[in-house]
Amino acid sequence: MSDVYFSKEIDRILDKIDFSKLGKKVAIKVHFGEKGCVTYISPEFVKKVYDKVISTGRSATLVECNVLYKGSRTNTTDHIKTAKEHGFTFAPIEILDGELGDEETDVKVDGIAKIAKLGAGIKKYDSMIVLTHFKGHIDAGYGGAFKNIGMGLANRSGKLSIHANTKPFINPKKCTACKNCINHCNFNAISIVDGKAKIDPQKCSGCAMCIAVCNNSAVNVPWGSSSHEEVQKKVVDYSKGVLEIIPNTIFINFLINITKDCDCFGIIQKPIIPDVGILYSKDIVAIDKSSLDLVNKKSNNKFDKINNIDKNRMIDYAFSRKLGNRDYKLIDLDR
Repeated sequence: MSDVYFSKEIDRILDKIDFSKLGKKVAIKVHFGEKGCVTYISPEFVKKVYDKVISTGRSATLVECNVLYKGSRTNTTDHIKTAKEHGFTFAPIEILDGELGDEETDVKVDGIAKIAKLGAGIKKYDSMIVLTHFKGHIDAGYGGAFKNIGMGLANRSGKLSIHANTKPFINPKKCTACKNCINHCNFNAISIVDGKAKIDPQKCSGCAMCIAVCNNSAVNVPWGSSSHEEVQKKVVDYSKGVLEIIPNTIFINFLINITKDCDCFGIIQKPIIPDVGILYSKDIVAIDKSSLDLVNKKSNNKFDKINNIDKNRMIDYAFSRKLGNRDYKLIDLDR
C-alpha cells in the first residue's frame, strides 16, 4: 500500500515533500497548454514548486516535449513563446526533443511498445517532479500522471507511434507541392505525384517530421488507427521508459479545473465538476488510481461517463508492469 497525500492547499503539499531526496538537477514536468486553452495548471502553483526546489540549492528547469499535431507547440520556438504567454516566465524552460521534435533517446521497454522514443534532453536530469492537471482524455480515457510523462515526454516520432499504427498521409486539397516536406525527409519517402506530395508508407520511418514542417497542415496524423487500449498501454510502456531514466521522480496531481478533454485543445473548456484538491505521492499508479477514485466519488461517477473508455485499464496494466500499487492510503493534510 502506498501513501497518497491530499490537501486543498499547495503549501501543505510542498511542506510534506522531502526535497533533500531529489538530485541536484531537477526536471519539473509541466504541460503549458495549447494557445487558447485556459485550464492548464496555474503558473502560480508551478512557481511555488520551482521556488521551493531552488531554495534548497538545487537547479530546476521546466521541461516538456513538442506536440505531434500542428499547433502553437509544434516547434520549440513557438512552444516556449506559448509557455511564456501563459505565464511561465519565472524559470528556465527546456523542450527536450529539440526545435523540430526529432531529438530522441530510446529505451527498451518490451511491452505493447517495444521501444520508448523519448526527448533526448531527458538524460540531463537526475530527478523529476511531475505536475499534472488531471482531466479527461479522448484516447487514454483520462489525463493523469501516466499521460503527462508517457505521452508528454515522447518525442514526435514516439507520439506518432503511441497514437497510430499506420503512417501519416497527405491531404491533396491542402497540399501546394511546396516540397518542404520532401526537403526535410531523410528517408526519401515523399515525392510529387500528379502535382501533389505523396508519402510512400513502405519507405516512411514514422519520424513525423513532415507534420512539423508542413506550412499548410496538409500532412494528416492517422488518428484512430490505434485502439484506445493500445494507446493506454503504450502510454504506460513509455512511462516505464521515462522512469527507468529518472527513477527519482515524485508526482503531484492537480484535481482542479477538471475538463472533459486535454489541455492540447486550443479552446476554452468549462470544468465539468467542482475542484477536488491536490494529491502528492511517490507512486505513479497510486496517485492516478486515487485521483480517479476521488473525482468519481465527488462527481457521483460523472467523470467516468465523460467517455466510454475503461479508465482503470491503464492502472491495471501499469500494476501488472510493476510500476506501483493500486492499493493506497489517502492521508488528508487538511485535518
